[in-house]
Amino acid sequence: MKAVMLFGSPRKNGNTIQLARIMTDTLKEKGHSVRMLYLNDLNIRPCQGCCTCLKTGLCKINDDMKDLRKYILESDLVIYATPIYWFGPSGQLKLAMDRSIAFMDEDYNSRVAGKKAVTLMTCGDTDIDTCRPTLDMFKKTFDLLKLDYVGSVEALGCEATGDIKEEYKEKTKKLVESIA
Repeated sequence: MKAVMLFGSPRKNGNTIQLARIMTDTLKEKGHSVRMLYLNDLNIRPCQGCCTCLKTGLCKINDDMKDLRKYILESDLVIYATPIYWFGPSGQLKLAMDRSIAFMDEDYNSRVAGKKAVTLMTCGDTDIDTCRPTLDMFKKTFDLLKLDYVGSVEALGCEATGDIKEEYKEKTKKLVESIA
């Protein structure tokens, strides 16, 4: 299995990377290939809403989304990793998700149907309701793209760096076991 991780945190040494590393390391241990894309290091411009991409699947904006698109198309599993900021994903991940309209055709059929998707989220709050708007957004996006949403980890109470509870690390490992 080939996997690509859309790593949405601007911090490469924060809490989200801890879950991301557990997932990527466990996938690699099982013999799968994983490509980690640090979205903060990429030049991804906002969607312009022109819908030019619906005809060809290619966006008219010439930026790093073209590479991201290629890696998603090549992958069997897409991993969305993000901290929760203001009840939503990071801006870096949201930009990439908005540009996912290019995975639809003119009749809104998906060009990525059947691929698996998982989400990893970290949140300073201890209330799961803080994650609900993001979970809903992911579910609606994956439904539209016809991605098979195979699981998620919402790590709550992650205020200080390194503050990931063991239960969330274990949940991440179990998620990999269930899909790989």
